[in-house]
Amino acid sequence: MRLLPHALLYRCWLVAWLFVPLLAGNALAQLQPPSPQQPLTLASDPAALAKAALGAERGTLVVGTLRNGQAAYGAAYNPEPLSQPRAIASASAEQPMFEIGSVTKVFTGLLLAQAVQRGDLKLDDSVGELLAGKVDGLSPAVASVTLRQLVTHTGCMPVMADGVTGGAPLVEQFHTYDKAMFRAALARIRLTAAAPPCEGAYSNFGMALLGQLLAEHYDTSWGELVRARITEPLGMNDTVITLGDKASRMAPAFSGERRQPLFDMQAYAPASALRSTAADMLTFSRAILAGAAGPLGPAAARMLTPLARYEGAEIGYAVMVRGPEGGRRTYYHAGVTRGYRTLWLLAPDTGEAMIVLSSNARAPMQSVMLAIGKSRYPVPTAEVPIDAKRLDEYRGEYRVTKTQSLNFTVRSGRLLVRETGRGYNALTPTGNDRFAVTAIGAQVMFRRDAANAVVGVSLAQGGSQLDARRVGEAATQPE
Repeated sequence: MRLLPHALLYRCWLVAWLFVPLLAGNALAQLQPPSPQQPLTLASDPAALAKAALGAERGTLVVGTLRNGQAAYGAAYNPEPLSQPRAIASASAEQPMFEIGSVTKVFTGLLLAQAVQRGDLKLDDSVGELLAGKVDGLSPAVASVTLRQLVTHTGCMPVMADGVTGGAPLVEQFHTYDKAMFRAALARIRLTAAAPPCEGAYSNFGMALLGQLLAEHYDTSWGELVRARITEPLGMNDTVITLGDKASRMAPAFSGERRQPLFDMQAYAPASALRSTAADMLTFSRAILAGAAGPLGPAAARMLTPLARYEGAEIGYAVMVRGPEGGRRTYYHAGVTRGYRTLWLLAPDTGEAMIVLSSNARAPMQSVMLAIGKSRYPVPTAEVPIDAKRLDEYRGEYRVTKTQSLNFTVRSGRLLVRETGRGYNALTPTGNDRFAVTAIGAQVMFRRDAANAVVGVSLAQGGSQLDARRVGEAATQPE
């Protein structure tokens, strides 16, 4: 999704495995993976993954992979250093540190999974119950929001609260936005719908609220909970909020060519405050992959349990879930701050994990995400001949959401599709009522009613599927 720089801070970076805007023709050149001799997969050399993920952007990018129980690291730099820094060579050396942005939410999700596993809290506990006597003026709708809805972004919460506007002094706004200001905003906010649950819609405010509720329940701070229950038990000594003497290890941050400040925050810490290294994030990944028998116990398995539908797939305890139930599943989260971009991914079926840490918020990680999605969830791409006259049956507008639709039209004997506000992209026929966008590994499947009329379309990509219903007969001809 093409977001303005400030808006990037407002939501998880959702690339590659959601169909929008990957069908946009004018974006394909940016999203196609490079053409190495072998396609990129989780088994690729981390250095090759790092080079593809950084592209031509300035800064440092480190990739860590876990495969067959062994960790491997690779890095890319622009400009190239005079000598390869020894810090990337192994987990024992002091690796560079990065802001992990919204990957922080996974830690908040794990804290909730631990609380539920212990019986300290229930997923259906509500905001009103947990804040009874502590916050005045909560609306009945806000009070009814549950922990399950907060951790799955289905609580109808706004993306951000008032007081964080997205204007120029954004870093300072987050730095000064404290618990008192957050509580005051909580009493004023209005949900995006009359009452929850809502269709999944990303909310930094909701995740920050969840973290604060957890801290409040245990009479401590969110940061202390993370230290006591996750990072210290796992020996993740470089995963912190406050840098202290580690400040010099932060990879210099960029957005494009411009240097960026670090992104300190108070009330929004549970949504985006952690800094970490590739080695620490692989330690975390190893513990989650170990499941109930690992150092985190049953909460590690609980954390990955799907709790709600989200963006054409599912979501667990703040973890995005892709792939069919009982089949090959992938778990991930991504994040972006003013000057950093992160991708964390688990593939339990193969015992693999990957962490990508970049010190440039514009690093083109889409190429890596797309390549991995195509390798884990391949779609048919061989072209099947089709009578050009049949293509007219698919013309029309298909509604995905209230504000988003797909338009299909025909030109020069080819079916083309475009998303609202984007360019057209040609489709390859691969079977009866089936087409592919081969460059990004997406499949388009039209649906018919009992009268054999085309009434809808489904788009499958990277283990996700979005459905759209036909709302118009004629699409605008491409220019």
